[in-house]
Amino acid sequence: MRRGSNQLRLADYNQAVVLELVRRSPGVSRADLQRESGLSSQTISNIIRRLVDDQLIREIAPAGSARGRPSIPLVPEPDGAYSVGVHIDPARLTVVLLDLAGEVRLARQERTPQATNPSEVTAFIADVVDGLIAEAAPDRSRVLGLGIAAPGPLDVEAGLLLDPPQLANWRDVQLRADLHEATGLPVLLDKDVTAAATAELRRSPEASNTFVFLYLGSGVGASVVLDNQVVRGVTNNMGEVGDLLVDPDAEQLEWDGRRGGLAAACVPEALVLQAARVGLMPLPNMNDYVAVDDACSVLCDLAASGDAVASRILHRSARGVAVGLGVLVNLLDVRRVVLGGPLWDRLSPAFLPVVPGLVANELVAAREGIRVEGSAVGDRVAAQGAAELVMDHFLAPRASALMVD
Repeated sequence: MRRGSNQLRLADYNQAVVLELVRRSPGVSRADLQRESGLSSQTISNIIRRLVDDQLIREIAPAGSARGRPSIPLVPEPDGAYSVGVHIDPARLTVVLLDLAGEVRLARQERTPQATNPSEVTAFIADVVDGLIAEAAPDRSRVLGLGIAAPGPLDVEAGLLLDPPQLANWRDVQLRADLHEATGLPVLLDKDVTAAATAELRRSPEASNTFVFLYLGSGVGASVVLDNQVVRGVTNNMGEVGDLLVDPDAEQLEWDGRRGGLAAACVPEALVLQAARVGLMPLPNMNDYVAVDDACSVLCDLAASGDAVASRILHRSARGVAVGLGVLVNLLDVRRVVLGGPLWDRLSPAFLPVVPGLVANELVAAREGIRVEGSAVGDRVAAQGAAELVMDHFLAPRASALMVD
């Protein structure tokens, strides 16, 4: 946590420091804030008064029955600010409204329109966002902005989707500017896997976090958190792991560059192709990601109900994922792996019992205490991360790498 300064010219920064401490540690006292920030008691008192007047924090009754004058806990005022997060997956569109206390007030999941014209999808997103705000935000003026989590590659500074392999005709789409115009909100754009790792980090109760986040959706990606910081890479496009060779006999995907790569082992398209080939289901239109996603859900349901063929397909996928995770753990020397994304809740019953042991078998050097676990946030993790990024951009005492229209 950054420390503040008692110089008057840094009052806004100091206010951000105090608000950040209250957001991250609800229930802190004035003494806690003074100790953590390095600010004087008078400065703390002045800032708290301003934050209470601005309806960003509030005092609550102290717990217990301690003798003497108890410290008054301070917590964020949930209605003090909101942010909207949108995750654009080729199959599913997830939208959440986050309040200042970090709770999701309302969430919606829609089937992503399979239109090849990006402007149609942009208009659809704007309608869903406006409806969510109208339903759940008492005061639209307190909505800080809109965060978009999208598949890469991206140009974050320009706000462009460059050429996502699973979004036809989405080349050099000015998504940030288009959504700003459509909604009137400031808009931030970030990569889906980076946003997902951000949400996972925010929900972790641990004081120090280092982990690999494996994102599983219509595509696959990985993000790395080191010492409580999400690693972004030079161009904010870190995480392209779909070509990691994990199974030489895996499916060849039209949009994926390498046969036998991690993507070909675990994305819905590959799983559905295998299921159709052995007669478990008819082959859907492979250009319709919603239809492919629905077919993948059927496959997972079959495995959960005990179908041996479906279970073998998912177990093979789990082995491929474990090989990829082993490469990442060997490279980064981490002790924690988190799996999440839109597909994870469907895969987890088949994956969680076997993946930890399979990953351990892939390690070059034995590591004690390796943890392989599912996301604590759920299948809306990328959308929630996008909303968290908006909160951080406007309220946290640090510069953001993201650009806002």
